[in-house]
Amino acid sequence: MRLKTKGRELIERLSRSQVYQDYEHAFSQVTGLPLKLRAMEAWHLVHRGTKFENPFCALMAKHTRSCAACLEAQHKIADSPEIATKSVICFAGLCETAVPLLLGDKLVGYLQTGQVLLKNPTHRQFTRTARQLLV
Repeated sequence: MRLKTKGRELIERLSRSQVYQDYEHAFSQVTGLPLKLRAMEAWHLVHRGTKFENPFCALMAKHTRSCAACLEAQHKIADSPEIATKSVICFAGLCETAVPLLLGDKLVGYLQTGQVLLKNPTHRQFTRTARQLLV
């Protein structure tokens, strides 16, 4: 069995486990942030449709260009050659963080959270983001 297939199956099994579901629920209830396991090859919006999805991100996901920008931010996490916890900032200033999941010494996926502003945007940052959305 190929590692990608094995990794995807492992992530699916972990996602369905009671231990993970309890952890995801507790994490989200306490922080107000979404939490998801995702396989390496996942090419979709990880938090799309979840209870704790950021309302701004949910709105942006309805538009192809904005959706592509979000996917690009997620791709930056998976594209890095180093196996370490990573955080990226999207075009709108929201932070996404992923913790690598290993099967032996092979990266198979991530435990991912985010869609959060780490600080209030300045007037200039807000204006720049609004301008990007209007173009």
